[in-house]
Amino acid sequence: MANLQLVVFDLNGEEYGIDALAVNGILRHQKFSIHRVPGMPDVIEGMIDLRGKINYIFNLGVKFGCGKTKLSQESKLIMLNVRDSIAGCIVDEVTDIVSVDERDIQTTPVFLDNVKTKYIKGIVKIDDRMIIILIPELILSTEEYEAILSGK
Repeated sequence: MANLQLVVFDLNGEEYGIDALAVNGILRHQKFSIHRVPGMPDVIEGMIDLRGKINYIFNLGVKFGCGKTKLSQESKLIMLNVRDSIAGCIVDEVTDIVSVDERDIQTTPVFLDNVKTKYIKGIVKIDDRMIIILIPELILSTEEYEAILSGK
């Protein structure tokens, strides 16, 4: 099996990883104004202007059911290549970039295999750390993605 390089970030005290190949960039949130869009699902925080293009930002805290992620000095926007566009997510801090052997990724338990966790690829243990690995294409639900495309 191959190695997988992960961008690791902190959200509400938990560590998550996402395939580095899906990451389009990591931005400091202070450099951007996030504009709210009326009628968007709560998970969509708003939009930013990045290099002349509108990019939507979503709040993973809302997505994961652990409350709205508050912006702080350390907060970052991880910009992801999602489907045919770029969307960003608010995280508390980007903490690391690690390389893991795909054989070391433990799959999500069957009892967690439902619609609300379909975006979790698995969990990897590195020393005393447990990192939940996300699938970037599945973080946004079809409804959320369609809301972004339609502007509703």
